[in-house]
Amino acid sequence: MNKHTMGARRGTALQDGPMSEGRPDTTGIRATRIRATLILLAIALVASVLAIAPIGVVGSASAAVTINQCNSVYNAAAAQVECQVTIVNTVDVTTGVGSSTVTVGECIGAPAATVCGPVVVTSYNEITTTVDQCNGSGNAGGGVVICAVQLINEITGAATITPATVNQCAGSGTGGGDSTLNCDRYDTTTGATITQCNGSVNGGGAPTRVNCAVGPSTETALIPISVNQCNGSANGGGALMFCSVQLINRGANVTYVGPPLGTPVPIQVPGVGGIVPAPDVVPAAPVPPTGAAPVVAPVAAPVVAPGTPLVRAAAAEELAATGVDPQLPAMIALLALATGATLSLVAIRRRRQHTV
Repeated sequence: MNKHTMGARRGTALQDGPMSEGRPDTTGIRATRIRATLILLAIALVASVLAIAPIGVVGSASAAVTINQCNSVYNAAAAQVECQVTIVNTVDVTTGVGSSTVTVGECIGAPAATVCGPVVVTSYNEITTTVDQCNGSGNAGGGVVICAVQLINEITGAATITPATVNQCAGSGTGGGDSTLNCDRYDTTTGATITQCNGSVNGGGAPTRVNCAVGPSTETALIPISVNQCNGSANGGGALMFCSVQLINRGANVTYVGPPLGTPVPIQVPGVGGIVPAPDVVPAAPVPPTGAAPVVAPVAAPVVAPGTPLVRAAAAEELAATGVDPQLPAMIALLALATGATLSLVAIRRRRQHTV
């Protein structure tokens, strides 16, 4: 063996690392295995968090149903617009999964001869959180706007509820010398949960022509709700408005925080149009928030003479899903584990091939 061959072999041995009893050093393989194990542990931890973490948002703005009806319509003289919405949401605030049943009805026509479409009942696999109705409608002389919303949240899991915020009867009932406002409260909260009867029934006419009420209503941050109705409507001489809203949150673990909720307070002494009267400071008797919801009678279709056109109420539009499928986090976790295990095995196999 010449000197060049011996030097080449010696150099190769130095590059491959020290020899121990004729066997190659396995330090690199052990390091690779340790790294692979750490990767698997990290992936398992992330997968576990995905699998067990509760869903903390229910009915977000991009994941709910919106009811939109009777807006910017029937702006003709002596037209009556009558629309109703009843919503029952069933919500698990722990998982964020919910569903809803929505009942809508619509009647239009002359005040003494309205024609009603069928009552439409729709079930959704999402909760319904927004109602926009009767806005910008009935704007003509002699118009009548009659609209109502009742929304009930049946809650599973712990939730804290507070009095619903209200913005009502601001900038309405102007024109004419008589008192025009007949509202049960005159709150002007910006960004309120309930916004109704603002900028409406301006143009003169009968006294007490703005009749709006908010029944004992609550809200919870876990289920954001928005009701917007009867705003910018019935602006014409001799027009009338009758609108109401009630929001109910109830469940075995629902806790109310706030002043006593009362029965619907009597309509206050009519105020001057466009001026907010002083609020009634007499507290009403408390009513438990978990009490049974009042029964809302369906809109009955009147007898219609032959040839009279019938306008049907449109079903609510479904926008997006609410919550997360409870199986989805588990599937993501399993996929993450499988991917991590595969990558680790590939890394170990490549290391072995390189060593050999």
